[in-house]
Amino acid sequence: MYYTGVHKATVSMDKSEVDLPPNGELTTKWPLPYEAYQDQLVDQAALMLTLSGRVSQTQQVLATQFSFRLRTPDLVIKPIGEAVVGETMTVEISFTNPLPIMLKDVTLRVEGLGLENFRKIAVGDIGSQASFSRVESFVPSLAGQRKLLASLDCKQLTQVHGVANILVEENE
Repeated sequence: MYYTGVHKATVSMDKSEVDLPPNGELTTKWPLPYEAYQDQLVDQAALMLTLSGRVSQTQQVLATQFSFRLRTPDLVIKPIGEAVVGETMTVEISFTNPLPIMLKDVTLRVEGLGLENFRKIAVGDIGSQASFSRVESFVPSLAGQRKLLASLDCKQLTQVHGVANILVEENE
């Protein structure tokens, strides 16, 4: 489903009959493997689940919809050491690919006001279920509470972000 609510395609359909006593509840599992929807994801990875049913004795119909976004994994940004104006500092940026496919031509973008000008880094490929870690160094230029932002992007997975709050001290 596009961010506007327009539907792209039907991913899967299932039909089953259940016996439900009066005032009864039923919880069922309906697994949907990544392979079934991977080519249908657009924009913000939004999906809509539509459930409909009919009571065979009365012909009463129930229909409901539930829209949701798939949660993307986070980039983890871990400062290493102290942050001081004019002195090199280091951060470790890490990520684990949760998908059953390889991520190809991955790009990492890093920036932070007073910390790091925009930098685009070619990462390459990240295997299925594989972890990635990269150490980046930069020289803070402004003191105070700062935010370092990073995003990871590739054709197979978008909107992967991370942020680290970094307190930069004045150089004495």
